[in-house]
Amino acid sequence: MPGYVTIVGPCYACKRVFSFNPTHVPSIHIDPQTGLPPDVEPQAPGGYERARREPLCRDCVERMNVEREARGDEAWPIHPDAYDAEPEEQVLWDD
Repeated sequence: MPGYVTIVGPCYACKRVFSFNPTHVPSIHIDPQTGLPPDVEPQAPGGYERARREPLCRDCVERMNVEREARGDEAWPIHPDAYDAEPEEQVLWDD
């Protein structure tokens, strides 16, 4: 019988717990040593190698997109399956 995977965890931005598809959820890379995206603190040695994907909830992405578009930046896309379960065989597990 095929299985489905949904992850439950906190949004990096607002800390609200939500469910998401681990492959398609919008995310931001964060260096766990600095707590910042590696491009904000580029002088931190190894920041890009240590950075982990941190999930963002739909509300936060939509709020950020309003701000991005107001600045003339491109909106972050939200995959149609970002907040739905995914067939287990399609999940890209980190080793």
